Amino acid sequence: MIGLLRLSLLAGGALVVAGLIVIALSLLIVPRRPSPAGPQAVGRMEAVLRDPGGQALPVTIWYPAAGARGRVIADAAFAAPTPAPLILYSPGWGGTRDQSSLQVENLASHGFVVVGCNDIASDPGSDPDHALIDLVSDAALKAMIARSERHIARQADRLLAVLRALDAGQVPALAGRLDLKRVGAIGYSVGGPSVVQAGLLDPRIVAVMNVDGALAGPPADQIGPQAYFMLSSRDAFPSEAELASPAAIVRNNAWLSAIDIPRNKQRIARPGSYWAVLDAADHGDLADGLYSLRTGRLLRSNFLRADMNRSIDEIEVAFFRSALLGDSSAIASLAGKDTQTVRWISSTSSTPGTAKAR
Repeated sequence: MIGLLRLSLLAGGALVVAGLIVIALSLLIVPRRPSPAGPQAVGRMEAVLRDPGGQALPVTIWYPAAGARGRVIADAAFAAPTPAPLILYSPGWGGTRDQSSLQVENLASHGFVVVGCNDIASDPGSDPDHALIDLVSDAALKAMIARSERHIARQADRLLAVLRALDAGQVPALAGRLDLKRVGAIGYSVGGPSVVQAGLLDPRIVAVMNVDGALAGPPADQIGPQAYFMLSSRDAFPSEAELASPAAIVRNNAWLSAIDIPRNKQRIARPGSYWAVLDAADHGDLADGLYSLRTGRLLRSNFLRADMNRSIDEIEVAFFRSALLGDSSAIASLAGKDTQTVRWISSTSSTPGTAKAR
């Protein structure tokens, strides 16, 4: 009887220990979405604008709001000095306007108004190419580049339609509240070159942040006067093995990254422009995918997620404060100072992939 009692106690203790281990692992690994880090609450509102042809253009607007910091409040009262700095947001291929919600919420908590629109391919009916990214052969790569150029041009036009609609007062709650003379733009993946293209077309866009986007079309070779920031994942610098891979999808993806190395170096040679790489990040980590459970990332710790998210937030806020508000103190304290998470690239850095890209 005593032996059975001892076995029962041991089994119960093992279950308790196992339960504690499961709880600890859950706290360590299961993603927990962070709150915006800035000093202000974030308001969120939906609006439907009209483009020059009268077509509906849904947008989401994040803005500094009245309320407790760290909160995101639907349709909260606007609480920012007027005119407030404006940033346009463009998602990745087929993405929606909340694809990088963590980042845009954080920008709003630091005093920026962010207006995001969907990518043209988020609705197949609005994308004449009706095509996804395809790199499975060299012929597919060539066709993909041509589609990308068309895609970037159309998405840039959509961004400019948003800017014109805001200028026309189509969102009454924002009428007269925005600085429309010095506008920023941030784009993820194909949204990156799309915001660069928008800047080439409208001089009011004075600062563009390309978040892990491959350059194509005019943005590949034309450099406008805008301040430029390239924020990259580890995919930005392919290995020699990847560039020579017998697998076309690996080789072509590596080639697209490699050809952008000299292009981005040329851009960051100008004052006010920068390039930073998160070597632990993959492409999806530079949007809300950082806080999703994904195959191959199931054992990633929340400590690493938090460190990457904090670095992304600091970089974005510092860049746009410098370019839009003339406050360069934060970017000066970050630029060129490598950490365990962030590596800074200069125009003279030795980087892999450049020779074969040329």
